[in-house]
Amino acid sequence: MAKLAKYLINDLKGDWSKPSIKFFRSNSSYGYIIWLTIMDNYYRYGSLPIEALVGQTERYASRRTILDFVNKGVDAGFIEKKNSNDDRRKFFIHPTKITVQEYNEWSTEFIKNIT
Repeated sequence: MAKLAKYLINDLKGDWSKPSIKFFRSNSSYGYIIWLTIMDNYYRYGSLPIEALVGQTERYASRRTILDFVNKGVDAGFIEKKNSNDDRRKFFIHPTKITVQEYNEWSTEFIKNIT
């Protein structure tokens, strides 16, 4: 357990050279939770309805804050937002290639350091 705690402390203090991870972590805890929620849904389903993201994270930030954050992520190139084919009012989000790549690098290092 101490190894896990030490790794997490060092990870949060450490290398912020990965731009997507820096973006998600630099926005309070809600950014980190949004990042992990997007990645979890990406690996399980491929994309995430934006309303589902709001529903899963609104206890950590307001709806407006979440939507603004998503739009900043889109502008920065870390999140893609696409209209639903069935209903043009609905949007789905998923991580961009750089976000997936950096998440994979981060998670590989994470797993290596806690086992």
